[in-house]
This record gives sequence, structure tokens and C-alpha cells, in this order.
Amino acid sequence: MSKHRQLHICLFAVYCAVMLWLLFHRAGAIEGVDYWEQVSMSLNLKPFQTIMRYARLLDSARPYLVRLAVINLFGNIIMFIPLGFFLPLVISRLRRLWRVILATAAIITLVEITQLLTLMGSCDIDDLILNVIGAVVGYGLFRLIAK
Repeated sequence: MSKHRQLHICLFAVYCAVMLWLLFHRAGAIEGVDYWEQVSMSLNLKPFQTIMRYARLLDSARPYLVRLAVINLFGNIIMFIPLGFFLPLVISRLRRLWRVILATAAIITLVEITQLLTLMGSCDIDDLILNVIGAVVGYGLFRLIAK
């Protein structure tokens, strides 16, 4: 294995470790609230509901609400740009855009469901949408650099 390939795999592993920490390093259950009630409160399956809620906050006169919206909207995209870059770089079978999209969607779906069931976050279809957009941007960067 070449030194470049080893470096790519190592960087991808570091990225994955950081992402796992960011995605699952949170407080868990709320004491005194039924588990399934917490699960239902942490689930959004309506596309663009959360995105629109945060988009409306971008017009807010309150800077902390604008900051919250920017972090949630753009953070969910930016954090997954490396995934779209590393997947085709490290796994040669993922050199096609549709395969990166499917792999990213599968990974994010697993993460979202795990966050929901462990009460370490919410399960939001909008996270999936934004994360896949980020991976597509990362894939575009991979294609630019690969040429």
C-alpha cells in the first residue's frame, strides 16, 4: 500500500472518529419523561420542516438566533463535505456520484436512527438532506482534484 493511500485512510479514520464524537457526545435521556415520548419528540420525518424553521431565523433581529440557524443549516452541510471527498478516495467502488449519495444516505440514516434510539440526538430527515448535500459538494471537490 502506498504512503499516499495510508495517509488517506488515516485522515479518513480521524475524520470518522471526530464525527462520531460530535454526533454522539451529548446528554442522553431526560429524567422523568417516558422513553417512547422522548423518541417521538426527537423525530421529524417531514422534509424541509426544520430547514424552513432555521431559514426563517436567518431574518431574526436576534444575533444568537441567526447564529443558531447558520450553525444548524450550514454546519450540517460543511461537516459532511469530507465524507463525500474521502469515500471515493478511500473506496474505489464509490467513484460514481450516485454511489456516494447512496452510501452517504445509508450512513446518515444509520446515524440518525442510532441517535434517536439512544436519545443522543434527534432523527431529522432534514439532517439527512443537508448531510447528503455536503457529501455531494465533497464529491465535487474530489472530482476536481482527481482530474
